[in-house]
Amino acid sequence: MNNIVVSDEEIQIVQKAVLGDQQAFAQLFEQYYVPINRYLYFHMNSQQDADDLTDIVFLKTWQNLSNFKLNKGTFKAWLYRIAHNQLIDFYRRSSLIDSIDEIPETEANAMKPENLTIAKQEIQQLRTALAQLDERSRSVIIHRFIAGLDHHETAKLLGLSEGNVRVIQLRSLKKIKSFFMED
Repeated sequence: MNNIVVSDEEIQIVQKAVLGDQQAFAQLFEQYYVPINRYLYFHMNSQQDADDLTDIVFLKTWQNLSNFKLNKGTFKAWLYRIAHNQLIDFYRRSSLIDSIDEIPETEANAMKPENLTIAKQEIQQLRTALAQLDERSRSVIIHRFIAGLDHHETAKLLGLSEGNVRVIQLRSLKKIKSFFMED
């Protein structure tokens, strides 16, 4: 059994938000906006699309907050499930294919000018390496290392067993490592 650690403070904030406390929801928004945006960006064609979809995710979250049940999982996992579903809907509505030409503004804006070029190159290399993976493998890596979900949350979100997630992760990391060694 997987023990997921969630702080008592976060549980209290989520409970307040579920009861309609807008300030509590604003705290959750502040905590999760950038990680959700980064998660979506690595699946999207552009930063603008990721920003728009992130806004939709939080709107849907607010609208459906009364459906969240603490005993069914963490708020984080529930939020990423909403983001994942919105991503699927986005791709159903469009025929966009992953692009590797943009650098996420959320990363670039936080950098000092002298490090910006290096950060852009590293992000470009990561996006190129991720593009070498099949969709399922790419999703596992993005969920685990960009979204920061654990094996259990990733498995549940993708409809896989935890063991399968671990195997896919290991194989994907080996493939990414070999990509960087060639590069």
